[in-house]
Amino acid sequence: MGLSAIAKRRSIHIQFVVGPSITPRQVQTQPDISPALPSVSVLPRLRAFLEQFCQHLGIKFHWTQAGIAVLHLSDEIASRLDGLRTSGYTCKLALSQELALAHEDAELFVPGSYRWDRFLEIARHEAKVCRQYVVEIPGFLEANLTEEPETEIGQLIYEPHLLSHWRLSYRTQQMTRHKVIDLTVNLVTGNLESGYYRNLSGCRLDHNPLPFLNQAKRRLGFKTAYKIMSDQIRCLLAQEDPTWAMTATRQLEHEIQALASYYEDRLAGETTNELLLFEQDKRILELKCRSQPRVLASPFATALIYIPMISYLVVIGKKTLCLRYDPISGQAVY
Repeated sequence: MGLSAIAKRRSIHIQFVVGPSITPRQVQTQPDISPALPSVSVLPRLRAFLEQFCQHLGIKFHWTQAGIAVLHLSDEIASRLDGLRTSGYTCKLALSQELALAHEDAELFVPGSYRWDRFLEIARHEAKVCRQYVVEIPGFLEANLTEEPETEIGQLIYEPHLLSHWRLSYRTQQMTRHKVIDLTVNLVTGNLESGYYRNLSGCRLDHNPLPFLNQAKRRLGFKTAYKIMSDQIRCLLAQEDPTWAMTATRQLEHEIQALASYYEDRLAGETTNELLLFEQDKRILELKCRSQPRVLASPFATALIYIPMISYLVVIGKKTLCLRYDPISGQAVY
């Protein structure tokens, strides 16, 4: 799906392209964590990734010391990691070069190692799309409850939310830089939030819903939700510093002018040359396509998350309003 937007600041033309959307299905989700180089500063991220990977795939593990993990792999997990018909086994992982040298029986688990690449490949495959239910919210909802908790006069009900991580790629002929954002759309109300993924970090998610909670029917389709997200990305881009685009636009104008001068000199001695004019237009078009500043927005991990929402009915005069409260973000949703 291709979309374009014009940045009106100083008449800068920035191409905005939105990648294909993803439709959720029933798989699990994993974060996309790709540190560039192994160092002490990334050890907590490696540990967090490994723990989440094991928890979501049901791998039993324990830490023998900081940076050394022992994993008990079942036949199923071993087959996914090392090929079909691989029997289950126990492996020890070291999260740094130093620890791997100190523990000869441990395999290195850092970006670029065999184990890291295999785990990351599985995580990325699982992270494309998922459907999960929030079954535990710290201080509010416990996973082992057998009946709905008291919410005063409100009703607790699951409402579907589409959460999507987007990779924004800012590109010119001279540079490319990336940024990742997450956007969430309530498929009942259409309400959009940014950064909601952080709110879920302390919650527990599961394939199956809590049995005592009903599920609200979604009123918005996935295409509508992606449209809401892409419109929000346009708004965010319009508020950013356009210096990078201004610099690229000036460079492009200079190159177009130089190319036009080159063909002007070649055409000076000729009365008509349609082939040369066609070549000039073609090369200018190619230059614009290659050097025009653009932002590519691609959703790379999408989740259909069912959030327990508290719904209140409020009567004001002759009107009855439905108010919602999100216990995860602690915000009212209208």
